Amino acid sequence: ASALSPVAHSPRANLPMSSKSRLACTLTCFDLSMSASSTAQQQIDLPILGMTCANCANTVARALKRSAGVETAEVNFASERASVRFDPAQVTPVQLIEQVRRAGYDVTLAHVELPIVGMSCANCAGAVERALKRLSGVYAATVNFASERASVDYVPGASGIADMIAAIRQAGYDVPTASRRDAAQLKSEDAEAQARAAEIADRRRRLIVGLAFALPAFVLSMSRDFGLLNAVQGVSTTGGMHGSPLNATVNWLLFLLALPVQVYVGWPYYLHGYKSLRNGSANMDVLVALGSTVAFAYSTVVAVGLTHGHVYFETAAVILALITVGKYLEARAKGRAGDAIRRLVQLQPPTARILRDGVERDVPLEEIVVGDVVIARPGERIAVDGVVIAGHSAVDESMITGESIPRDKRPGDAVIGGTLNAQGALRYEATRVGRDTALAQIIRLVEQAQGSKAPIQALADRVSAVFVPAVLLIALCTFAAWMMIAGASAASLEAAFERAMVNAVAVLVIACPCALGLATPTAIMVGMGKGAEIGVLFKNSAALERTADIDVAVLDKTGTLTEGRPALDWPSGIVEVKGMALNGMPPADAEAHRRAILQLAASAEQSSEHPLGRAIVQAAEAQGVPLLPAERFTATPGRGVTAYINHHQVSIGNEKLMHLQGVVLDGLTEQVRALQAEGKTTMIVSVDNRPAAVLGLADPLKLGAGEAVSALKRLGVRVVMLTGDNARSARAIAAQAGIDEVLADVLPSDKAAHVAALQQQGKVVAMVGDGINDAPALAQADVGIAIGAGADVAIEAADVTLIGGDLRQLPRAIVLSRRIVRGIRQNLFWAFFYNVLLIPIAAAGLFAQYGPILAAGAMAFSSVFVVSNSLRLRRQAL
Repeated sequence: ASALSPVAHSPRANLPMSSKSRLACTLTCFDLSMSASSTAQQQIDLPILGMTCANCANTVARALKRSAGVETAEVNFASERASVRFDPAQVTPVQLIEQVRRAGYDVTLAHVELPIVGMSCANCAGAVERALKRLSGVYAATVNFASERASVDYVPGASGIADMIAAIRQAGYDVPTASRRDAAQLKSEDAEAQARAAEIADRRRRLIVGLAFALPAFVLSMSRDFGLLNAVQGVSTTGGMHGSPLNATVNWLLFLLALPVQVYVGWPYYLHGYKSLRNGSANMDVLVALGSTVAFAYSTVVAVGLTHGHVYFETAAVILALITVGKYLEARAKGRAGDAIRRLVQLQPPTARILRDGVERDVPLEEIVVGDVVIARPGERIAVDGVVIAGHSAVDESMITGESIPRDKRPGDAVIGGTLNAQGALRYEATRVGRDTALAQIIRLVEQAQGSKAPIQALADRVSAVFVPAVLLIALCTFAAWMMIAGASAASLEAAFERAMVNAVAVLVIACPCALGLATPTAIMVGMGKGAEIGVLFKNSAALERTADIDVAVLDKTGTLTEGRPALDWPSGIVEVKGMALNGMPPADAEAHRRAILQLAASAEQSSEHPLGRAIVQAAEAQGVPLLPAERFTATPGRGVTAYINHHQVSIGNEKLMHLQGVVLDGLTEQVRALQAEGKTTMIVSVDNRPAAVLGLADPLKLGAGEAVSALKRLGVRVVMLTGDNARSARAIAAQAGIDEVLADVLPSDKAAHVAALQQQGKVVAMVGDGINDAPALAQADVGIAIGAGADVAIEAADVTLIGGDLRQLPRAIVLSRRIVRGIRQNLFWAFFYNVLLIPIAAAGLFAQYGPILAAGAMAFSSVFVVSNSLRLRRQAL
């Protein structure tokens, strides 16, 4: 390829980018989960069932970490997922699932039946079975040779039906087309959603039963306590109901109403509490089960006449009912926190129309293979990633990139699966399918990031680890203290015991580790999902949290602030020599003269692959200028090109080429310097060794770059441009973007050092770049931010990715991060404040007789409040 630009203006390594290389770059930029150093490790996300509080998540994490070969295990209580990185040579996914089950919890498994064709003996069935079991995430696989069916249990998301069909084909067998279509209807995400829905439905049933029995018990007990039954018995208020003949009947009626609640509604709390204690820890269920059981058991002792006192059957029932209300609302709210991921999943159409052997047919998405020609009609979604081979349309990519303006698509342009074909019909060749598509990888990245723990959560985790034992100790101390206080003045030991018991139960029930456990992960889930919707991907929770603290944004120039490709402005980019005759004919007017110059320059450059040469050819095509045949094309590296057109020598290049050919520039030198002062790369056109014009090519500023810089400044972020270009060009671009600080002439190897120098000033520095030479600086920065259309290595080194490459996403990411961190702090404050304030109040007996009921209501409210506060962030505009 020829090199037309001056040495000082040589383009960056990532500047020349053909349509195919740009496609490969765009569609692989989201493959962030694997690196060269991780080939020996595997990662699996396990959907966990049965967790009720943050302590449950800690128990599951500890159980997984006890397995040999597990490197990391993070369990997110809000998303109910465990992200495990492990060595497959030491432990298998099946063993990990069994470890979770031994800890007292469960893993959601999907089930599918696949008919197999091509088996001829029992050994064939064994081969298919082994092929399926080798898939990561397959828990069990059995193949029946007689019925020719494979029965597979697998972890949703870790493996899919498409993976199974591919494994069966690899083993030399197949699955009939019709059955593949039937099997494809059972998505792995659907299996997990069904398990979650079943869990919520179970909580709803228990909630209905709880309220149906607890409310009558509460009304009956209140009626007796406030003397409303006196008229029935005909006794005075001073005589008291508890000493009347109706008292025993009411007590046993309350027992009958509370018993179903205690057994049916309370069973999950007993079960999970037992499992927690069996694993050497104590969770929220232990507190609830203990509190309600103490109240119910004491009341039963009173009802059978072994002691005298007030019964608390309605208290035990209402405690369980109110907490079940809270858990039900909490489960529904947590489900809404993951709506963003579900919306992304739903972007994938179930079927697509492909062209095979000259015949159009509709096939399930899982049947599309690389190389298939896919047809997208107006109003349909793009099925998989690909390259347009025919047609012209505008495609709405806002659901992937966050950009609201549809993008024109022509042959050679890339399309992304899940985007919407708005206008014309397109035919495109599939380049990435299944789990390799950009959308699938975005979903995986967001799910992994949602499951990671933010540094701000560390304090809550430490508190949660000792929370339940501390509450048990406080309840015990409360009971002992009230026994001593009340026993000294009460008429009987029974009255002292009753008062101490009520206050101790109130302490047990009011304590809420759930609010602490939900404070951070629910906000993180909402933030990650909201980011995905606007085209911002955070690699993990720590990146989301750190983005809120950015003081300085260091912006690369080429490809970040600018388009990353040179362009010739028409007509201002051409400064012609006045009076210069071309082809022996004087120019009729200025525009005709410029068009003639552009025709000669583009004709000479039509054989060049250099980006500056291609920019000149594209300018001619845009203006409808026809190209002329060129002969004896010669490229002089570092200087320019020469060709003969209509027997005239046409040269295009820098001043060195002109000097080499003996071209006298006369007054053109001033024009060259003037264009360079505007940040343009200059090339001189000579005809028959006489100067004809100067062309000024510029890397145009990206749409919205100036808006992004202004928005960053309003957020209090200092903006610095860091570039390897010369200072004159850099300052010109910086002025257009509104940037005051410029670091120019910086070698790629020195970029990281400049970032480090800013960090030494005590600043939290974000580096924004897209090229390979930006990777060290991205890694050095506190927050590395990669442009989504950039190089894979840059994205791999970054903490945040702006998918669409629109710099306006950067201030939106900072605003989102600040809101999420503020929401987390609010959640943690209220969770801590709630427990610090209300536990002493409960211990002091200020709730009086109905303390346990009020405590149960307050506990349920605290969790719902924290989750609702996180969901509120989802509705805020950015």
